[in-house]
Amino acid sequence: MNALRDPHPDDRTIRWLRGADPLGTDTTSGWAHGVQGTEILERIVAADPSVPAAKGASRRGNRRPVLLLAAALLVVGAGVAGAGALLGRPAPVAVRRDLADIDQGMPADLRLDPDIRDARLVATTDGARLYAAALPDGGVCTEIVDLDGRPSGAVCATAAELATMPISVTVPFVDPITLASPIVVGGRVNTPGATTLEARYGDGARREVTLRAGSYYVFVVPIDELASAHRGGLELVALAAGGTQIASADVPATDFSDVQARDAREPIFVSTISTHRDYTLVLGIEGSVNVAGAQTLELRYPDGTTVDVPLGTGGDYRYRIPVTRRGDLATEAGTLIARDAGGDVLASRPVASLAYWRGHA
Repeated sequence: MNALRDPHPDDRTIRWLRGADPLGTDTTSGWAHGVQGTEILERIVAADPSVPAAKGASRRGNRRPVLLLAAALLVVGAGVAGAGALLGRPAPVAVRRDLADIDQGMPADLRLDPDIRDARLVATTDGARLYAAALPDGGVCTEIVDLDGRPSGAVCATAAELATMPISVTVPFVDPITLASPIVVGGRVNTPGATTLEARYGDGARREVTLRAGSYYVFVVPIDELASAHRGGLELVALAAGGTQIASADVPATDFSDVQARDAREPIFVSTISTHRDYTLVLGIEGSVNVAGAQTLELRYPDGTTVDVPLGTGGDYRYRIPVTRRGDLATEAGTLIARDAGGDVLASRPVASLAYWRGHA
């Protein structure tokens, strides 16, 4: 999953994954559990959607049935002296700011309200730290931070979502990703009774991962296992006191394929344009129709009204939603429909606001 640098200083390109938030403007990527079933990319603009998007700015990450992602800026640095003694310290300002941004632009009934004032350091390793803040319903937001204090982006899950995740996992990267790119893994074991966590690599190697209070963890993949983890992924296994396996989670292999090529394999690729001040609004849509034989594209609003969306060369499209209809996709999804010359439907996909996707995570 990727967030690409946009040369327009007021634009921010983000991916909405069950509660993920604006990623800023740094070129970054990452992976985490719990991707929203109908993924959607959002381009956040400060004012007018007629501002051209940067070439290649609209990106879609892999659809993986895998906690929420805010892509990360993460650089593995030197060891942490006396790391254990730091546990429980208040989160730095940058982390608390990211946590506060979780609810930016969201209506009151969809805000997660993380406990920013009590956000704490919950796990450390040589090269990274993990901070956590509780949600009112028993869920949690976490964030990986490098030794220079640069946060990776807050990752949140409600209590109901945690109940479906035996082990929460987040893996941030810095673009461009290569076989030598550091791999940092952080999260929490949510299954009760775990006393040990193991990282198991494809070549058979097993390494114990320290579980901190609350079953939080963060670790850096050893250099001698980097290539194996990039190519084949790894497995996290939680064990009870007697050595019985009680939970597991897979960290997938790194996807080195071209993101734009993956976008082109989508029958209909869509980005929605929104304002960071109000995520219930959709100012416009843009993307491409890639299904063979498509001659027309229409947007069907939730009330059944349809409008034609002009297709450009190669199936590209860009449609500015009228001011009076920008709130129509706030609580219900519309549909993009591609048809052939005879009017038969070739492909369709839902389109809605950021607020809608949070409410239907």
